[in-house]
Amino acid sequence: MSQAVVAQIRDALKHQEQHLSFAITLMEHLVVPTFVLDAERRVLIWNRACERLTGVMAAEVIGTRHHWQAFYEQERACLADLVATASYEQIANLYTVFEDPGQPVFGVHAENWCWMPRRQQRLYLAVDAGPVYNETGALIAVVETLRDITEKQLAQSKVAEQASLLKAHYDEHQREAELARRILEHQIRSDLLKQAAVEYSVTPADHFSGDMVLAARAPSGLRYAILADATGHGLAAAVSILPMVQEFYRLVELAQPLASIVESINFLLSNSLPLGRFVAAAFVCVDDAAQRGQIWVGGVPDVLRIDAAGDVLQRFVSRNLPLGITRARGDEAGFEDFSWREGNALVLLSDGVLEASDQAGEQFGEPRLTAALRQRGGLAPITAVHQALASHLKGNLPHDDMSVLVIDHCQSSVAQ
Repeated sequence: MSQAVVAQIRDALKHQEQHLSFAITLMEHLVVPTFVLDAERRVLIWNRACERLTGVMAAEVIGTRHHWQAFYEQERACLADLVATASYEQIANLYTVFEDPGQPVFGVHAENWCWMPRRQQRLYLAVDAGPVYNETGALIAVVETLRDITEKQLAQSKVAEQASLLKAHYDEHQREAELARRILEHQIRSDLLKQAAVEYSVTPADHFSGDMVLAARAPSGLRYAILADATGHGLAAAVSILPMVQEFYRLVELAQPLASIVESINFLLSNSLPLGRFVAAAFVCVDDAAQRGQIWVGGVPDVLRIDAAGDVLQRFVSRNLPLGITRARGDEAGFEDFSWREGNALVLLSDGVLEASDQAGEQFGEPRLTAALRQRGGLAPITAVHQALASHLKGNLPHDDMSVLVIDHCQSSVAQ
């Protein structure tokens, strides 16, 4: 062999050695903790970042199979060992989180808590291990990189713990809310509402409505009804009006005059509600047989008496303070009498109906209400109001409870 050829071979080998030396130096100085095993699972490289992570120096493990001692107190395989021996089925037994190594040639990922004996510290490590093959496809090394993600894992565990706690609180709240809803619903006698022959709807803005509709027929045949709207909405508002329910039924059973019912309920609420809480309401008593009625309005929108065509015959404006503000009853001027003819109907509603706003912030308002009543095309008044509201809101959620009560004239025979 000529001297020239020998020189070329020497230069090529020297060049390869330089590349190899550079690659090893580069890996040793990587900021990512990294170690490399040969095909026999002996440590070839243990870089400085790995020394800092584990507290184990390279001189202690290079050329040995003792790399496991940096992570565990008892001998067990590291991810690089499983890749070197193609023991992928053991990953699930040794790591809490792992990715299915469908193509191990591209590397394997796993995560696990590790007790670092030298550091006397428990760390959560994210581990990636990938094989290195020569030109013939034979395994020559496995590279394992490690990342300390303990803080991230602890944060995630804390978030999961808090989420679980919040869910428990939410579930408990839901159970309590359901119990409260059943108690409230049980207080309102739907059978008495049906006997009173009224149409009504209560649409809460929250889980509970601060609006309430009560109606009942006295033994004498008189029909009584209340539409009440407590301050605010939700459970607090619903509880505000609960005390008046049984008192209303008791007084109707005794066929008490409307003035006595208003006085009694006002006294009850003024003694039970906290400061700043009150109940706007409208009270109605109709005598279908005598074709007359009486009404008291305190703080709710105008009550309308309409004819069969939906035209407004009479408007009853609020002349009284809402209930619960003062113990003193308003004078008799607060009560209005009206004639009650066949085809007549009373329309009562809470302010949430008139103030219901579309996406542009425009309120439903009374003009739309009266138009819906006049142009209902044979629909029942309450149905016409509901359709007009839905058309106005176009899916926009109401910001307040919405309640409607319609009292139609009944034939005297039915009233009895």
